[in-house]
Amino acid sequence: MKDKALNLDSNVVIYIISSTFYKDISERQIKSSSDILKKELGISDKQIIVIRTFGSLELPYLVNKVCSKNSPDGIIALGCIIEGETNHYEVISKSIFNNLVQVSVKFDIPVVSGILTVKNKDQAIDRSSGGLKDRAIEAAESLVDLLRTAREI
Repeated sequence: MKDKALNLDSNVVIYIISSTFYKDISERQIKSSSDILKKELGISDKQIIVIRTFGSLELPYLVNKVCSKNSPDGIIALGCIIEGETNHYEVISKSIFNNLVQVSVKFDIPVVSGILTVKNKDQAIDRSSGGLKDRAIEAAESLVDLLRTAREI
């Protein structure tokens, strides 16, 4: 990240849309990504709108709905999908990621994913605890980078 906040105008709105199926994980993800957005973009809490939903499969629908009704400056999708004994994990993950990309392109709005796809809860905790592997931090940094790059185009 750049040393200086991007300092977008006060009309900028970023949505964080999060699955709460693993509430302890999602709440850490929301905090981590919000902290990065405020630091790197120079925005306030009022400019970050958090929407919570039960499962990760609902994320593309809500991202699509937000894009169609509100035209946000960017969206971070958060959640956690832990592999089980069937291929449900793989089918759900691919569907979510593919649909998030489609919505981003359809509306020309940066949509980034911090959705964890992990083998077990320990990996989820490791990837949502603020360290180098934290996917919510990576997602927020990715969104910041996209917004900076888009301003330069």
